[in-house]
Amino acid sequence: MGRSFPLRRAAVPQSDAVVPQSGAARFRPAVLAFLIVACSSVVHGQPSADSAETSGPTVGPSAAAANPAGIVPYVSAGMAVIRSKGTRFADGADSGHAALYGSMDSFDAGVVDDGPQLGLAVGGRWPSGLRAQLELGVARSLDYRGDTNYPNAGARQPSEAKLDTRQLLLTGFFDFPGRRIGSDRSLRPFVGVGVGFTRYRLSDYVQRFPEPDNPDGYLRRGPGGEVPFTGIPGGSGRNRAWMLAAGVGVQLRENIHLDLSYRYTDAGEIRTDVGDIAIVRYREDGTRREIRVRINETVADFRTHSLLVTLRFDL
Repeated sequence: MGRSFPLRRAAVPQSDAVVPQSGAARFRPAVLAFLIVACSSVVHGQPSADSAETSGPTVGPSAAAANPAGIVPYVSAGMAVIRSKGTRFADGADSGHAALYGSMDSFDAGVVDDGPQLGLAVGGRWPSGLRAQLELGVARSLDYRGDTNYPNAGARQPSEAKLDTRQLLLTGFFDFPGRRIGSDRSLRPFVGVGVGFTRYRLSDYVQRFPEPDNPDGYLRRGPGGEVPFTGIPGGSGRNRAWMLAAGVGVQLRENIHLDLSYRYTDAGEIRTDVGDIAIVRYREDGTRREIRVRINETVADFRTHSLLVTLRFDL
């Protein structure tokens, strides 16, 4: 216990990718502009016909007749662009094996690149402005890009992995009174909160060392320029998750709404399994060697920002 492994990695194609900037920094301008437009529309628009008498959504005659309580069922489908709020893998629980990093000062820090998440939901809305829905979100092959900081392994130590997620949330929203933005359209700001579960699968996790402090030492390249690397065990699991949302809904037709929103989601931790790392290095004579060492799990918080576009159809 206590050893770190700047020498260990597994066979995967080479890549000298540079770590992208923080997802939070890239999201702030878009979110700020989005909120400015929404607030401007609310302040300067004229009250819509449905909000003049009640703060709740318009309920068509057929829906009211079919449902005395005034609850309007709906289905929705949408797509989000998600990005992690900084992800840092460090040593996890001690299972009696070696620690990959061996110190609180050593870790692998990066982000999950922008990627799409598809979503489906079923729910209902009340005349009071409340909405509730059960939603499923699926994201496949999200790219993790990071950089480790092992001693003597160079200023640049790129890492990469693939991440798949499935998320099931029970979500509640409140629609504020609307404002008319045209002869037959209205805009309604809303806020929301949700709780549920996220299932994840991490795979193809590799750390590389293209520019070690000593290029002729133990991290030397292979005879064809091959970069030494370490393959890290993947992992999968299920976590509790919660989210906060804010956005605006645009009524396109009597029973069709376009929702534009920003979400912050805390999906718990991502863990790599207890297992063998594959350490690939090259000897002085150019021959390749691979060593396997069993290590404890590593963990990283998984928090995301997302911009979501959804079409909602009243039934």
